[in-house]
Amino acid sequence: MISERKADETRGRFRGCLLGGAVGDALGASVEFLSPAEILERFGSEGITDYAPIYGGLGRITDDTQMTLFTADGLLRGWAWCH
Repeated sequence: MISERKADETRGRFRGCLLGGAVGDALGASVEFLSPAEILERFGSEGITDYAPIYGGLGRITDDTQMTLFTADGLLRGWAWCH
């Protein structure tokens, strides 16, 4: 049996992975289909360093994050159903 402390640590790691993925998706959304040269032209020599406008706002996630969350939801529901 897994201890409550270990379970909390594991949940925190899963949350961190999902959050990190969403943040990376939001940061990269505005440059996803740009070449390196286009990124440098648009954002300067440092490249993109902060959220840029995309889809009518800043820091918007894409379908990539939505699909990740739907997959995680399905895995959790499947696990709960089996246990």
